Amino acid sequence: MLALFTYITFLPRGGSFSFTVLQESLIWEEITRKLAFYTIRDAAGFTFLAYLPMSLFASIFVTLSFAYEIENGLMKVHLSHPISRRNIFLSKLTSCFLITFLTFSASLLAYSFLRIPENSLSVIFSLDLISKLLLLVALETLFVTSLAVSFSLFSGKASVSLIGSFATFYFIQVLSENANLEFLPPIAFRNQASFLFAFSTMKSADVTSLLAAPVASAVLVLLSYLYFSRRMQVN
Repeated sequence: MLALFTYITFLPRGGSFSFTVLQESLIWEEITRKLAFYTIRDAAGFTFLAYLPMSLFASIFVTLSFAYEIENGLMKVHLSHPISRRNIFLSKLTSCFLITFLTFSASLLAYSFLRIPENSLSVIFSLDLISKLLLLVALETLFVTSLAVSFSLFSGKASVSLIGSFATFYFIQVLSENANLEFLPPIAFRNQASFLFAFSTMKSADVTSLLAAPVASAVLVLLSYLYFSRRMQVN
């Protein structure tokens, strides 16, 4: 009887207490999730500001990997080995891409984790948000790397490659901002960040702005590969 009385007396209170704890847990989880979202979205906004630093960084490494070796005869040594031109091109392109991508993605991830240290654990487990941030960095890295590689190969001179490619990046930025051409970087990267971290759906008018840079990157990589593998002459 005592056990039955105790069960009947405290069951409603225990159920209310469990519901309150569960509700507070859900509210706290929602708060930490929103903090992680806004933190990573702020980091994604820096991809717009990192356009010129990334361009200079990529131009330096691409120039050393392609134009410098062509000008100094190192590329001829590579081509004399029993390695296909395709493998040489892909290895150099991949290394330039990874150096730029890993450097800037690490910087943005460090900012995300340290922005609100108390919420770092929630940021770490927000894999979907981190994947979107890394996708943005990858798209921007692909553009600056592909343009620098094409400029480096067609010029064949280290000084022309470095100065010319960075001047081209700067001209694209000036043209994009002054003429308000949203399909050109860096505004195109800002639009991509807004789309990936927005609550609204994409409109048909935004497709050109979002896909112009990736398509241009793919075309530049293809043209560079065809020139390197079939037409480039090394003295």
